[in-house]
Amino acid sequence: MMLGRSKPVWWVWRCGLLGVMLALVSNLAVAEVKTAVDQPQGVRLTELLQKAVTQHPSIFQARSQLKAQGFELDAANWGRFPSLTSEVRSDSRFAQSIAKLEQPIWAGGRIDGRIELGQANVRVGQAALQEAELNAMSQVGGSFFEMLRLAARLRTADDNVKEHQRLVDMISRRVQAQISPEADTTLAMARLQQARSEQLQMSRQLESTRNQLSQWVGPVVGLPTEPQKIDYRAVADPQEVAERALEYSAQRQKLVAQMEAASAQIALARSQTMPTVVAGYQYVLSGPLFTSPDRGRAYMGLQFQSGAGLSALAGIQSAVSRQEAAEQEMKVLELSLRSQVLTLHNDIENLQTQLPPAQALEAATVELMASVLRQYQIGKKNWLDVLNAQRERTQAGFNLADVRFSLLQSQLRLLILTGAIRAQNTSLIHE
Repeated sequence: MMLGRSKPVWWVWRCGLLGVMLALVSNLAVAEVKTAVDQPQGVRLTELLQKAVTQHPSIFQARSQLKAQGFELDAANWGRFPSLTSEVRSDSRFAQSIAKLEQPIWAGGRIDGRIELGQANVRVGQAALQEAELNAMSQVGGSFFEMLRLAARLRTADDNVKEHQRLVDMISRRVQAQISPEADTTLAMARLQQARSEQLQMSRQLESTRNQLSQWVGPVVGLPTEPQKIDYRAVADPQEVAERALEYSAQRQKLVAQMEAASAQIALARSQTMPTVVAGYQYVLSGPLFTSPDRGRAYMGLQFQSGAGLSALAGIQSAVSRQEAAEQEMKVLELSLRSQVLTLHNDIENLQTQLPPAQALEAATVELMASVLRQYQIGKKNWLDVLNAQRERTQAGFNLADVRFSLLQSQLRLLILTGAIRAQNTSLIHE
Protein backbone atom coordinates (compact mmCIF):
# COMPACT_ATOMS: atom_id res chain seq x y z
CA MET A 1 0.00 0.00 0.00
CA MET A 2 2.78 2.43 0.86
CA LEU A 3 4.71 1.62 -2.33
CA GLY A 4 1.59 2.19 -4.40
CA ARG A 5 1.09 5.61 -2.86
CA SER A 6 4.73 6.69 -3.16
CA LYS A 7 4.79 6.47 -6.96
CA PRO A 8 2.51 9.49 -7.59
CA VAL A 9 4.52 11.55 -5.07
CA TRP A 10 7.73 10.72 -6.94
CA TRP A 11 6.28 11.85 -10.25
CA VAL A 12 4.99 15.09 -8.72
CA TRP A 13 8.45 15.80 -7.32
CA ARG A 14 10.08 15.14 -10.72
CA CYS A 15 7.60 17.40 -12.53
CA GLY A 16 8.24 20.18 -10.01
CA LEU A 17 11.99 19.87 -10.43
CA LEU A 18 11.60 19.96 -14.21
CA GLY A 19 9.47 23.10 -13.96
CA VAL A 20 12.11 24.85 -11.82
CA MET A 21 14.83 23.93 -14.32
CA LEU A 22 12.77 25.24 -17.24
CA ALA A 23 12.17 28.50 -15.38
CA LEU A 24 15.89 28.92 -14.69
CA VAL A 25 16.78 28.27 -18.33
CA SER A 26 14.12 30.74 -19.47
CA ASN A 27 15.40 33.43 -17.11
CA LEU A 28 18.97 32.90 -18.31
CA ALA A 29 17.89 33.16 -21.95
CA VAL A 30 15.96 36.37 -21.26
CA ALA A 31 18.95 37.81 -19.41
CA GLU A 32 21.28 36.96 -22.32
CA VAL A 33 18.92 38.56 -24.84
CA LYS A 34 18.56 41.66 -22.66
CA THR A 35 22.33 41.92 -22.30
CA ALA A 36 22.79 41.57 -26.07
CA VAL A 37 20.20 44.30 -26.67
CA ASP A 38 21.63 46.64 -24.04
CA GLN A 39 25.20 46.37 -25.31
CA PRO A 40 25.97 48.54 -28.36
CA GLN A 41 26.69 46.49 -31.44
CA GLY A 42 29.88 47.09 -33.38
CA VAL A 43 29.51 48.86 -36.72
CA ARG A 44 30.90 47.23 -39.85
CA LEU A 45 32.81 48.93 -42.62
CA THR A 46 30.59 47.67 -45.46
CA GLU A 47 27.47 48.98 -43.74
CA LEU A 48 29.02 52.41 -43.29
CA LEU A 49 30.16 52.53 -46.92
CA GLN A 50 26.62 51.74 -48.11
CA LYS A 51 25.17 54.40 -45.83
CA ALA A 52 27.61 56.99 -47.12
CA VAL A 53 26.82 56.42 -50.80
CA THR A 54 23.05 56.36 -50.24
CA GLN A 55 22.39 58.93 -47.52
CA HIS A 56 24.94 61.73 -47.69
CA PRO A 57 23.74 65.11 -49.07
CA SER A 58 26.66 65.31 -51.52
CA ILE A 59 25.35 62.14 -53.20
CA PHE A 60 21.82 63.55 -53.39
CA GLN A 61 23.20 66.77 -54.86
CA ALA A 62 25.14 64.89 -57.55
CA ARG A 63 22.10 62.78 -58.41
CA SER A 64 19.84 65.83 -58.67
CA GLN A 65 22.39 67.54 -60.90
CA LEU A 66 22.54 64.44 -63.11
CA LYS A 67 18.74 64.37 -63.33
CA ALA A 68 18.67 68.04 -64.36
CA GLN A 69 21.27 67.38 -67.08
CA GLY A 70 19.14 64.49 -68.31
CA PHE A 71 16.16 66.83 -68.70
CA GLU A 72 18.35 69.31 -70.57
CA LEU A 73 19.30 66.53 -72.99
CA ASP A 74 15.60 65.72 -73.49
CA ALA A 75 14.95 69.37 -74.26
CA ALA A 76 17.77 69.36 -76.83
CA ASN A 77 16.36 66.22 -78.50
CA TRP A 78 12.99 67.96 -78.91
CA GLY A 79 14.76 70.38 -81.28
CA ARG A 80 14.40 67.77 -84.06
CA PHE A 81 10.61 67.92 -83.89
CA PRO A 82 8.26 70.47 -85.52
CA SER A 83 7.41 73.64 -83.64
CA LEU A 84 4.06 75.40 -83.57
CA THR A 85 4.03 79.21 -83.41
CA SER A 86 1.36 81.88 -83.66
CA GLU A 87 1.71 85.59 -84.23
CA VAL A 88 -0.47 88.65 -84.51
CA ARG A 89 0.50 91.43 -86.94
CA SER A 90 -1.07 94.87 -86.75
CA ASP A 91 -0.66 98.10 -88.67
CA SER A 92 -2.74 101.27 -88.80
CA ARG A 93 -5.56 99.60 -90.71
CA PHE A 94 -5.60 95.87 -90.19
CA ALA A 95 -4.72 93.18 -87.64
CA GLN A 96 -3.89 89.68 -88.78
CA SER A 97 -3.45 86.46 -86.77
CA ILE A 98 -1.39 83.62 -88.25
CA ALA A 99 -0.42 80.13 -87.01
CA LYS A 100 2.67 78.31 -88.32
CA LEU A 101 3.94 74.74 -88.09
CA GLU A 102 7.63 74.51 -89.02
CA GLN A 103 9.96 71.52 -89.31
CA PRO A 104 13.71 72.32 -89.39
CA ILE A 105 15.41 70.70 -92.38
CA TRP A 106 18.92 72.05 -91.88
CA ALA A 107 20.09 74.22 -89.01
CA GLY A 108 23.82 74.52 -89.66
CA GLY A 109 24.63 72.07 -86.82
CA ARG A 110 22.76 73.89 -84.03
CA ILE A 111 20.42 71.01 -83.20
CA ASP A 112 23.14 68.37 -83.29
CA GLY A 113 25.41 70.70 -81.30
CA ARG A 114 22.82 71.15 -78.55
CA ILE A 115 22.27 67.38 -78.40
CA GLU A 116 26.00 66.63 -78.25
CA LEU A 117 26.42 69.29 -75.56
CA GLY A 118 23.57 67.74 -73.58
CA GLN A 119 25.09 64.26 -73.89
CA ALA A 120 28.48 65.53 -72.77
CA ASN A 121 26.90 67.27 -69.78
CA VAL A 122 25.15 64.02 -68.83
CA ARG A 123 28.53 62.28 -68.87
CA VAL A 124 29.89 65.08 -66.70
CA GLY A 125 27.04 64.47 -64.26
CA GLN A 126 27.63 60.71 -64.22
CA ALA A 127 31.33 61.22 -63.51
CA ALA A 128 30.50 63.79 -60.81
CA LEU A 129 28.19 61.26 -59.12
CA GLN A 130 30.89 58.61 -59.23
CA GLU A 131 33.39 61.14 -57.89
CA ALA A 132 31.06 61.97 -54.99
CA GLU A 133 30.67 58.26 -54.20
CA LEU A 134 34.42 57.67 -54.25
CA ASN A 135 35.01 60.69 -52.05
CA ALA A 136 32.39 59.49 -49.56
CA MET A 137 33.88 55.99 -49.47
CA SER A 138 37.41 57.35 -49.00
CA GLN A 139 36.31 59.66 -46.18
CA VAL A 140 34.37 56.90 -44.41
CA GLY A 141 37.17 54.35 -44.82
CA GLY A 142 39.76 56.77 -43.50
CA SER A 143 37.67 57.75 -40.47
CA PHE A 144 36.73 54.11 -39.82
CA PHE A 145 40.32 52.89 -39.54
CA GLU A 146 41.35 56.04 -37.71
CA MET A 147 38.74 55.18 -35.09
CA LEU A 148 40.10 51.64 -34.87
CA ARG A 149 43.64 52.97 -34.49
CA LEU A 150 42.66 55.43 -31.77
CA ALA A 151 40.54 52.81 -29.99
CA ALA A 152 43.55 50.46 -29.91
CA ARG A 153 45.78 53.27 -28.64
CA LEU A 154 43.15 54.13 -26.01
CA ARG A 155 43.10 50.53 -24.77
CA THR A 156 46.88 50.67 -24.47
CA ALA A 157 46.59 53.99 -22.64
CA ASP A 158 44.00 52.51 -20.24
CA ASP A 159 46.30 49.60 -19.48
CA ASN A 160 49.16 52.04 -19.01
CA VAL A 161 47.18 54.03 -16.43
CA LYS A 162 46.23 50.86 -14.55
CA GLU A 163 49.83 49.63 -14.54
CA HIS A 164 51.16 53.00 -13.34
CA GLN A 165 48.55 53.04 -10.59
CA ARG A 166 49.70 49.58 -9.55
CA LEU A 167 53.31 50.77 -9.57
CA VAL A 168 52.38 53.84 -7.49
CA ASP A 169 50.66 51.61 -4.92
CA MET A 170 53.66 49.29 -4.83
CA ILE A 171 56.26 52.03 -4.41
CA SER A 172 54.11 53.77 -1.81
CA ARG A 173 54.17 50.62 0.33
CA ARG A 174 57.93 50.38 -0.06
CA VAL A 175 58.35 54.04 0.91
CA GLN A 176 56.15 53.55 3.97
CA ALA A 177 58.30 50.57 4.90
CA GLN A 178 61.35 52.82 4.40
CA ILE A 179 62.73 50.49 1.74
CA SER A 180 62.66 53.07 -1.10
CA PRO A 181 63.19 56.85 -1.02
CA GLU A 182 60.41 59.46 -1.35
CA ALA A 183 61.78 60.52 -4.73
CA ASP A 184 60.61 57.24 -6.24
CA THR A 185 57.03 58.02 -5.23
CA THR A 186 57.28 61.48 -6.80
CA LEU A 187 58.63 60.02 -10.02
CA ALA A 188 55.90 57.35 -10.11
CA MET A 189 53.18 59.97 -9.56
CA ALA A 190 54.60 62.12 -12.36
CA ARG A 191 54.52 59.17 -14.75
CA LEU A 192 50.96 58.36 -13.65
CA GLN A 193 49.81 61.90 -14.43
CA GLN A 194 51.50 61.69 -17.81
CA ALA A 195 49.71 58.41 -18.52
CA ARG A 196 46.36 59.94 -17.57
CA SER A 197 47.07 62.91 -19.85
CA GLU A 198 47.77 60.53 -22.76
CA GLN A 199 44.58 58.63 -21.94
CA LEU A 200 42.51 61.82 -22.03
CA GLN A 201 44.12 62.92 -25.27
CA MET A 202 43.35 59.57 -26.93
CA SER A 203 39.76 59.73 -25.74
CA ARG A 204 39.27 63.22 -27.17
CA GLN A 205 40.80 62.26 -30.50
CA LEU A 206 38.56 59.20 -30.67
CA GLU A 207 35.43 61.28 -30.10
CA SER A 208 36.57 63.84 -32.66
CA THR A 209 37.04 61.10 -35.25
CA ARG A 210 33.65 59.64 -34.34
CA ASN A 211 32.08 63.04 -35.04
CA GLN A 212 33.84 63.21 -38.41
CA LEU A 213 32.51 59.77 -39.31
CA SER A 214 29.01 60.76 -38.16
CA GLN A 215 29.00 63.60 -40.68
CA TRP A 216 29.04 61.00 -43.46
CA VAL A 217 26.93 58.14 -42.07
CA GLY A 218 24.88 59.60 -39.24
CA PRO A 219 25.24 58.78 -35.53
CA VAL A 220 27.80 56.05 -34.83
CA VAL A 221 26.95 53.99 -31.74
CA GLY A 222 29.68 51.73 -30.40
CA LEU A 223 33.08 51.09 -31.88
CA PRO A 224 33.87 49.90 -35.42
CA THR A 225 34.42 46.19 -35.89
CA GLU A 226 37.78 45.41 -37.44
CA PRO A 227 37.45 43.46 -40.73
CA GLN A 228 38.90 39.99 -40.64
CA LYS A 229 40.74 40.65 -43.87
CA ILE A 230 40.97 43.01 -46.81
CA ASP A 231 41.78 41.00 -49.91
CA TYR A 232 44.66 43.13 -51.16
CA ARG A 233 46.99 41.58 -53.72
CA ALA A 234 50.28 43.32 -54.28
CA VAL A 235 51.35 44.10 -57.85
CA ALA A 236 55.02 43.96 -58.78
CA ASP A 237 54.87 46.97 -61.11
CA PRO A 238 53.42 50.07 -59.38
CA GLN A 239 52.99 51.78 -62.77
CA GLU A 240 50.35 49.16 -63.58
CA VAL A 241 48.45 50.19 -60.46
CA ALA A 242 48.74 53.84 -61.49
CA GLU A 243 47.31 53.04 -64.94
CA ARG A 244 44.34 51.28 -63.33
CA ALA A 245 43.70 54.27 -61.11
CA LEU A 246 43.87 56.65 -64.10
CA GLU A 247 41.49 54.49 -66.10
CA TYR A 248 38.97 54.30 -63.25
CA SER A 249 39.38 57.86 -61.98
CA ALA A 250 36.01 59.62 -61.86
CA GLN A 251 37.80 62.97 -61.81
CA ARG A 252 39.56 62.12 -65.05
CA GLN A 253 36.32 60.94 -66.67
CA LYS A 254 34.71 64.20 -65.60
CA LEU A 255 37.47 66.23 -67.26
CA VAL A 256 37.20 64.17 -70.45
CA ALA A 257 33.44 64.85 -70.52
CA GLN A 258 34.07 68.54 -69.88
CA MET A 259 36.46 68.68 -72.86
CA GLU A 260 33.80 66.96 -74.99
CA ALA A 261 31.27 69.51 -73.76
CA ALA A 262 33.66 72.32 -74.69
CA SER A 263 34.08 70.85 -78.20
CA ALA A 264 30.30 70.69 -78.58
CA GLN A 265 30.06 74.27 -77.32
CA ILE A 266 32.59 75.37 -79.97
CA ALA A 267 30.57 73.69 -82.73
CA LEU A 268 27.37 75.19 -81.35
CA ALA A 269 28.85 78.69 -81.24
CA ARG A 270 30.04 78.39 -84.85
CA SER A 271 26.62 77.18 -85.98
CA GLN A 272 25.08 80.43 -84.73
CA THR A 273 26.45 82.15 -87.84
CA MET A 274 24.59 79.74 -90.16
CA PRO A 275 20.97 80.11 -91.42
CA THR A 276 18.19 77.58 -90.85
CA VAL A 277 16.15 75.93 -93.60
CA VAL A 278 12.60 74.99 -92.58
CA ALA A 279 9.57 73.39 -94.17
CA GLY A 280 6.39 74.96 -92.89
CA TYR A 281 2.68 75.33 -93.14
CA GLN A 282 0.97 78.68 -92.52
CA TYR A 283 -2.68 79.17 -91.67
CA VAL A 284 -4.43 82.55 -91.44
CA LEU A 285 -6.71 82.62 -88.42
CA SER A 286 -8.08 86.14 -88.90
CA GLY A 287 -7.37 89.37 -90.76
CA PRO A 288 -7.67 90.70 -94.28
CA LEU A 289 -7.20 87.25 -95.86
CA PHE A 290 -9.55 85.54 -93.43
CA THR A 291 -12.42 85.55 -95.96
CA SER A 292 -10.21 84.05 -98.66
CA PRO A 293 -11.10 80.40 -99.41
CA ASP A 294 -7.36 79.49 -99.43
CA ARG A 295 -6.24 80.48 -95.96
CA GLY A 296 -3.43 77.91 -95.58
CA ARG A 297 -0.32 77.19 -97.64
CA ALA A 298 2.91 75.17 -97.38
CA TYR A 299 6.27 76.82 -97.91
CA MET A 300 10.06 76.46 -97.63
CA GLY A 301 11.81 79.14 -95.60
CA LEU A 302 15.35 80.37 -94.97
CA GLN A 303 15.80 81.94 -91.56
CA PHE A 304 18.79 83.79 -90.17
CA GLN A 305 19.26 85.63 -86.90
CA SER A 306 22.54 87.30 -86.06
CA GLY A 307 23.81 87.75 -82.57
CA ALA A 308 24.55 91.07 -80.96
CA GLY A 309 27.85 92.39 -82.28
CA LEU A 310 30.61 89.76 -82.17
CA SER A 311 28.89 87.60 -79.53
CA ALA A 312 29.23 84.45 -81.65
CA LEU A 313 32.97 84.94 -82.05
CA ALA A 314 33.34 85.63 -78.31
CA GLY A 315 31.39 82.44 -77.58
CA ILE A 316 33.79 80.42 -79.73
CA GLN A 317 36.82 81.90 -77.99
CA SER A 318 35.28 81.23 -74.58
CA ALA A 319 34.64 77.56 -75.43
CA VAL A 320 38.17 77.14 -76.81
CA SER A 321 39.67 78.61 -73.64
CA ARG A 322 37.49 76.33 -71.52
CA GLN A 323 38.69 73.32 -73.48
CA GLU A 324 42.35 74.32 -73.07
CA ALA A 325 41.84 74.79 -69.32
CA ALA A 326 40.33 71.29 -69.05
CA GLU A 327 43.29 69.82 -70.94
CA GLN A 328 45.78 71.45 -68.56
CA GLU A 329 43.76 70.33 -65.55
CA MET A 330 43.84 66.80 -66.96
CA LYS A 331 47.65 66.85 -67.03
CA VAL A 332 47.81 68.12 -63.45
CA LEU A 333 45.35 65.44 -62.33
CA GLU A 334 47.31 62.64 -63.98
CA LEU A 335 50.54 63.75 -62.31
CA SER A 336 48.84 64.07 -58.93
CA LEU A 337 47.03 60.74 -59.19
CA ARG A 338 50.17 58.89 -60.24
CA SER A 339 52.07 60.36 -57.30
CA GLN A 340 49.27 59.49 -54.92
CA VAL A 341 49.02 55.88 -56.11
CA LEU A 342 52.78 55.33 -56.05
CA THR A 343 52.98 56.78 -52.54
CA LEU A 344 50.22 54.47 -51.31
CA HIS A 345 51.88 51.49 -52.99
CA ASN A 346 55.19 52.24 -51.26
CA ASP A 347 53.49 52.89 -47.92
CA ILE A 348 51.75 49.51 -48.08
CA GLU A 349 55.00 47.70 -48.81
CA ASN A 350 56.78 49.51 -45.97
CA LEU A 351 53.98 48.92 -43.47
CA GLN A 352 53.78 45.24 -44.38
CA THR A 353 57.49 45.02 -43.65
CA GLN A 354 57.10 46.84 -40.33
CA LEU A 355 54.13 44.82 -39.04
CA PRO A 356 55.93 41.58 -37.91
CA PRO A 357 58.70 43.49 -36.06
CA ALA A 358 56.08 45.71 -34.40
CA GLN A 359 54.16 42.64 -33.20
CA ALA A 360 57.35 41.01 -31.94
CA LEU A 361 58.42 44.21 -30.18
CA GLU A 362 55.08 44.57 -28.43
CA ALA A 363 55.30 41.00 -27.12
CA ALA A 364 58.95 41.46 -26.11
CA THR A 365 58.27 44.62 -24.10
CA VAL A 366 55.66 42.76 -22.04
CA GLU A 367 58.28 40.19 -21.07
CA LEU A 368 60.86 42.96 -20.57
CA MET A 369 58.60 44.78 -18.13
CA ALA A 370 58.08 41.64 -16.05
CA SER A 371 61.81 40.89 -16.11
CA VAL A 372 62.83 44.41 -15.05
CA LEU A 373 60.27 44.38 -12.24
CA ARG A 374 61.66 41.09 -10.90
CA GLN A 375 65.21 42.43 -11.08
CA TYR A 376 64.14 45.59 -9.27
CA GLN A 377 62.72 43.57 -6.41
CA ILE A 378 66.05 41.78 -5.93
CA GLY A 379 68.04 44.99 -6.27
CA LYS A 380 69.53 44.60 -9.76
CA LYS A 381 67.47 47.40 -11.35
CA ASN A 382 66.44 50.78 -10.05
CA TRP A 383 62.97 52.34 -10.04
CA LEU A 384 63.65 54.49 -13.10
CA ASP A 385 64.40 51.32 -15.08
CA VAL A 386 60.97 49.98 -14.14
CA LEU A 387 59.17 53.12 -15.24
CA ASN A 388 61.16 53.30 -18.48
CA ALA A 389 60.33 49.67 -19.25
CA GLN A 390 56.64 50.46 -18.81
CA ARG A 391 57.00 53.45 -21.12
CA GLU A 392 58.64 51.27 -23.78
CA ARG A 393 55.84 48.76 -23.42
CA THR A 394 53.23 51.48 -23.95
CA GLN A 395 55.05 53.00 -26.92
CA ALA A 396 55.32 49.56 -28.51
CA GLY A 397 51.54 49.18 -28.17
CA PHE A 398 50.97 52.58 -29.74
CA ASN A 399 53.34 51.73 -32.60
CA LEU A 400 51.63 48.40 -33.29
CA ALA A 401 48.23 50.11 -33.50
CA ASP A 402 49.61 52.74 -35.88
CA VAL A 403 51.20 50.17 -38.18
CA ARG A 404 48.23 47.75 -38.23
CA PHE A 405 45.49 50.21 -39.01
CA SER A 406 47.57 52.50 -41.23
CA LEU A 407 48.24 49.43 -43.37
CA LEU A 408 44.53 48.56 -43.61
CA GLN A 409 43.63 52.17 -44.34
CA SER A 410 46.20 52.45 -47.14
CA GLN A 411 45.08 49.15 -48.68
CA LEU A 412 41.43 50.21 -48.66
CA ARG A 413 42.23 53.60 -50.14
CA LEU A 414 44.28 52.11 -52.99
CA LEU A 415 41.59 49.53 -53.75
CA ILE A 416 39.00 52.32 -53.93
CA LEU A 417 41.20 54.41 -56.24
CA THR A 418 41.70 51.47 -58.64
CA GLY A 419 38.01 50.50 -58.64
CA ALA A 420 38.53 47.12 -56.95
CA ILE A 421 36.13 48.24 -54.19
CA ARG A 422 33.07 50.15 -55.35
CA ALA A 423 29.78 51.25 -53.88
CA GLN A 424 28.09 48.24 -55.49
CA ASN A 425 30.89 45.75 -54.83
CA THR A 426 32.61 45.40 -51.45
CA SER A 427 33.38 41.67 -51.74
CA LEU A 428 37.08 42.24 -51.06
CA ILE A 429 36.24 43.28 -47.49
CA HIS A 430 35.77 40.14 -45.38
CA GLU A 431 33.96 40.77 -42.09
